Amino acid sequence: VEGSIAIMRQFSISTKQLESALGSINAVASQFAVESQDVITAVKRAGGVFAAASKGVATGTEALNQFMAIFTSIRATTREGAETIATGLRTIFTRIQRTDTIDSLKAFGITLTDLEGKFVGPYKAIQLLSQGLKSLDPRDLRFGRIVEELGGFRQIGKVIPLIQQFDTAQRALNVAQQGSGSLARDAAVA
Repeated sequence: VEGSIAIMRQFSISTKQLESALGSINAVASQFAVESQDVITAVKRAGGVFAAASKGVATGTEALNQFMAIFTSIRATTREGAETIATGLRTIFTRIQRTDTIDSLKAFGITLTDLEGKFVGPYKAIQLLSQGLKSLDPRDLRFGRIVEELGGFRQIGKVIPLIQQFDTAQRALNVAQQGSGSLARDAAVA
């Protein structure tokens, strides 16, 4: 119940959309190394920050699915606890919007703003970072500097898989989008 309330409040999801949102969580949990409770825990801790950063780009279940996809890519890779990952994501989503961070990433050809100078949103930002840093060797000192700027010293263990495992996030997003009816299908099978 608390998870449902957190999902509805943080992502502005109506009661009519809740079954679809829970179905997406169920579908992702069944196909990736992440549990439904982990997603709920992450939403409680970092969902609001993600939803706020997504305003004007993605809302409602779309934003929830994007958040879940990013969380899943880290959880499935590192197996760190949901609370630890969510705390790290709060830091990362805040830092990724800083003017200094956005300006320093432009030197690497990574632009995290649209033509109007507005932030592109956290999911798109992670995608752009992944694409932009793919050619940079992780042993390169510049890579280390960027990773530390994005997450700070304590969150490096979350930033690296966040950037390097974007394909997992994209697959999880696809599953989430297609899995909105999974609760009804699972109930019918049961």
